[in-house]
Amino acid sequence: MNPATIPHLSGTTGIALAMAMTATHQLPLQDGRIIQLPPQARGIFPLIDGTNTVADLAFRLETRGVDAAQFDAVWRDTVQALASAGLLRFTSAGA
Repeated sequence: MNPATIPHLSGTTGIALAMAMTATHQLPLQDGRIIQLPPQARGIFPLIDGTNTVADLAFRLETRGVDAAQFDAVWRDTVQALASAGLLRFTSAGA
């Protein structure tokens, strides 16, 4: 949740994740598992490009009407789901 960290997707792109997410907000994985995500995750995925910090993501979504509290809740759930599946890692800005 550190705003200065940069999220990176492993083995996929944000656009591919957004396209794979079902209408019921599930993400089927290659190993057969299914991850349940918040509906707003689809809008976050394309922003995870290995250059945007968490603060950048929050700012970009704020311009779309997503307030800080809503972003925090959606981001927390999204990180938990993607990290547990090995799809998300973080680096420090400038690293």
